Amino acid sequence: MPRLFLHFYLFISLVLLGIGWTVERLWQQVHAEQVPAWVLVLAGQLSQQLRQQQLEPGSHDLMLPVTALPEGSILWSDDELQQLQHGEVIPLFTKDQAFFYAMQQQQLWQLGPLDLTEDSQVPGYWFSLLFLGLLAVAVWLWLWPVARDLQRLKLQLQQSQAPAEALPVRSFIAPIAQSFQQMRLQIERLVGLQREMTQAVSHELRTPLARLSFALELSALSDSDKELMLNDVKELELLVDEMLDYARLESAQPALDWQQVDLTELLQNLCEKLSPLPGAAIETRLPTQMLWWCDAHYLERALQNLLVNAKRYARSRVVLTLQLKDRECLLWIDDDGPGIPPEQRAEILKPFVRLDPSRQKGFGGFGLGLAIVCRVLEWHQGQLDVQTNSWGGARFQIRLQHNHSR
Repeated sequence: MPRLFLHFYLFISLVLLGIGWTVERLWQQVHAEQVPAWVLVLAGQLSQQLRQQQLEPGSHDLMLPVTALPEGSILWSDDELQQLQHGEVIPLFTKDQAFFYAMQQQQLWQLGPLDLTEDSQVPGYWFSLLFLGLLAVAVWLWLWPVARDLQRLKLQLQQSQAPAEALPVRSFIAPIAQSFQQMRLQIERLVGLQREMTQAVSHELRTPLARLSFALELSALSDSDKELMLNDVKELELLVDEMLDYARLESAQPALDWQQVDLTELLQNLCEKLSPLPGAAIETRLPTQMLWWCDAHYLERALQNLLVNAKRYARSRVVLTLQLKDRECLLWIDDDGPGIPPEQRAEILKPFVRLDPSRQKGFGGFGLGLAIVCRVLEWHQGQLDVQTNSWGGARFQIRLQHNHSR
């Protein structure tokens, strides 16, 4: 970072000095106090007219007003005195006006003033525009390589499954890119260790759970105690299975099987499959047909998690709505359960987070279902929003952006 700041500071300083000096020289050359060519031409025309006509001061025959001045009112050089004595007209001018002097009838005549319009000179604002334009070009030439390298670094960071290509050593952001690369490798290593640990623990739990289940079947415990303990074992087995599923989904995005799916048919089949489960029946509000490009297996898995949750917490009603609006697929799952407080809506989307602190058997779950839903929707460029419906229960809204054939 100090290297980048120092380089930019020196660059701007040198550019300002160079462009400022160049524009100032141009200004001086354009606005140098020299006789314009058209003024000399006009002076020659006035000399010829004065030789041909005998005029008096105040005459209107000349194109300029004439005023008689004392002969010594202006200090002339020797060359200028000779020119005046030979009947020539000498122009003198300021920034805004020009005057012409001639010797007539032993008098010094002043012809003028003649206003000098700015049309004959380059306006001052053009030099300001030139300065700003040159400065903009110089800054663009410096910033373009930096912006290009930043865009390349962004693409490299987005391609998390491919090794990042190192930026050239001469790049100004090469040290920043190297730091990002080191941080990326460290994060990948930590995530890999966490994933391996989760899978290892889940696999290792299967064997003792199987032995425990077998031992309980052969034990001399009462039927009620045996049933309670077997239910605990089954719950642990379900937890292991769900942890393995979540670890597999978190490891990397699988190769999705993109195809055009009739979402209406998919949802009808899913509701029929879930109908034997305990809980409220699912009402459907579906169009006749809706074709959408997606991976039917993973999208069905996500919708199944949402519908199972709705059936589990609903009192008597679950409504599934599907709609196409503005090239977006909108899907709502409403229930008349207790709802979800606004301050907890973001938390429940995280793994192993449950709103039920008592972990009652009737509610079940391990806090991984909604995390899996979010992961699947992320693969489909979708979004999950948690809201409150008109009944006071929970509403889970899915938004899927329009996509094309893969």
